[in-house]
Amino acid sequence: MYSNPSSLLPMGIVANVFTEVERALGVAPPETISIGPERPLYEACRSMLSSRARRVPLVSYDSQTERPLVVSVLTQYRLLKFVAVNVAETQKLRKPLKEINLGTYTDIVTASMDTPVIDVIHKLVERSISSVPIVNSEGIVYNVFEAVDVITLIKGGVYDDLNLEVGEVLKKRSPDFPGIYTCSIDDGLDTILDTIRRSRVHRLVVVDDQFRLRGVLALSDILHYLLLDGEQDEP
Repeated sequence: MYSNPSSLLPMGIVANVFTEVERALGVAPPETISIGPERPLYEACRSMLSSRARRVPLVSYDSQTERPLVVSVLTQYRLLKFVAVNVAETQKLRKPLKEINLGTYTDIVTASMDTPVIDVIHKLVERSISSVPIVNSEGIVYNVFEAVDVITLIKGGVYDDLNLEVGEVLKKRSPDFPGIYTCSIDDGLDTILDTIRRSRVHRLVVVDDQFRLRGVLALSDILHYLLLDGEQDEP
C-alpha cells in the first residue's frame, strides 16, 4: 500500500525517533537521576559518569508547596568550563592525547554529504551517540552532523522527507552556527580546556595535519579522565 516507507514516519516512527535522538543527546526524562544543589560537585560528576547522562537536574524542594523544584541543570560542558576557568595548575594536563589515549579512534561512525538523513538517525540511535562526522572518500572532515540537527528538522515539520541528504540539512542551520571544533593527537588537555573556556564545545574532532579524521573526543571522555583515569597517571 505504501510505496515509500518513510511516509509512515509521521504515524508514529517520528515520535519514537524524536525520543531516541533526545536519549542520544542525553536529555534526561524527569524520572531519571537528579541531585540536590547543596551536594558536593564531585558527587554530581560521579553520578553523571555512572549514569552516562550528559546533564543532571539540580532539584530542591519548595517549602511552601512541598514539591520538588528544578533550580538549574548541570551539564558536562558547564562542569568542564568551570574547571577550565578556575583550575590554574595545568602542568599535569599537558600530556598529549596520544600519550594518555584519550578519545575514540576505532570503529568511528561516519557519513558523507549525500547520506540520507534517515540513515544517520539510525546510526545515532543504534550506537547511542550524539554526532556523526561527515567525511569525503579520503576521510577528510567536512562537517559534523549532530542529533540537534535532526530535532530541528523534525520540529520544523519535515516528517515526510527524511531521505533528504545530509548536505541539504546542514544548509538549514542557523547562520550563527559556530562550526566544528578540532584538535590533534599531539594537543594536551590544557589546550583543549582553553578551547572549552573560550567556546561552547560539545565535542572535538581529532584530525591530522591534512584534516583527515583520526578520532572523536567527547566531553564525557575528558570528564572521566579528570575524575578517574588521571589519578592512575600520577607518577
